[in-house]
Amino acid sequence: MVTRLRQEVWDLDRCSGCGACVAACNKLVLYWGDAQHPLLEERVKHLGLSETILDTCFFCPKLCEAACPRLKEWTPLLPRLQLSARGVGVSPSSDPNGVICNLLVAARAAGLIDGVVIMDVDPWSLQPAARVAVTVAEIADALGMQGLWTPVLDGLNDAVHKLKLRHIAVVGAPCVAEAVRNIRETDEDEGRLSFYRDAIRLSIATFCTGVYMPSLIGDYFERELGISPETIRRLVRSESDGTLTATLYDGGTRTIPLAAIEGYTRKGCAVCGDFVGESADIGVGLVGAEEGYVTLITRSAVGDITIRNAVTLGLLETVEEVDLAALELATVEKERRDRAQAFDDLQLLMLDALSDPQRRAEVRTQLARLYKVPPSAQVKEEKSHVVCSGC
Repeated sequence: MVTRLRQEVWDLDRCSGCGACVAACNKLVLYWGDAQHPLLEERVKHLGLSETILDTCFFCPKLCEAACPRLKEWTPLLPRLQLSARGVGVSPSSDPNGVICNLLVAARAAGLIDGVVIMDVDPWSLQPAARVAVTVAEIADALGMQGLWTPVLDGLNDAVHKLKLRHIAVVGAPCVAEAVRNIRETDEDEGRLSFYRDAIRLSIATFCTGVYMPSLIGDYFERELGISPETIRRLVRSESDGTLTATLYDGGTRTIPLAAIEGYTRKGCAVCGDFVGESADIGVGLVGAEEGYVTLITRSAVGDITIRNAVTLGLLETVEEVDLAALELATVEKERRDRAQAFDDLQLLMLDALSDPQRRAEVRTQLARLYKVPPSAQVKEEKSHVVCSGC
């Protein structure tokens, strides 16, 4: 069984929905259903009239747990460049989608990447889905609704094993960038994670305060606003203004407050503390940017090269003015969620202490730290008289 995933992530609604565990599953027994997290396929062995439920994870290295970004504490990568930028040329734009498009088109034209794993919308079902874009036209066509949730990393298998791509860019929310960083840092010499590690060249994260479930389009835009899903060309979220703007194919726009659609946010986003892509090669968003520009933050040499390449090819215009105070506010919000995550961890610790009295002292220490009160006086080591302790 995937014990840690189930107990520490799925059962606590901490799943980010990045898709890393499904992509990493050696036995292909993890899949997406209607839940907020992947489901484990149940297989039954029939012998005569008897039925035995098989442990589908038996003799498995549990690469799903190794890939999950929620099972690791993250230290932010240090910023290298902080710029304001806007797209020119192919996609003249001052919104994050357009700037990302130009960065990727320039990287593809220069041979820095040979494909992109990204969120797209299925033209028939109008539901978001992971897509592998290989040509410049596919890259430009796929960018549009980055605020909606889809397990982006589901596309890694097609990119690496079917299309044989070896220089992949991955675009998604900061949690996707954390999963990519996790994969890149794996030290395994063989298996699915090593194939993905060797193939991923670049990760780009959009600034994010939470991704929305696909039902946002049908339930809110169509039923509440009367906007048909097929008429929506692009969604642009502005954390600084607290709005979501839908650009329609007829050229019109509709702007709604983020507070009105908060209920469509994925549950797992509540425990995320990364708003600006602190594990990505490049973070892209509106917070801190000059008027008419987008903020770019690089955290690796790969990110620097990607931006420099786009500027050289005339697809990106940059200025050095960035409102660092506005970016600092995102850090304050991150600290608030980090504290919420600490309480989440304390909940797990308290459950463990029910069957392990030796951990009760650790619970008291954590309580004192979180509530900022001096720890109580030394208490003699507790002895359990419960005969079923640990049963």
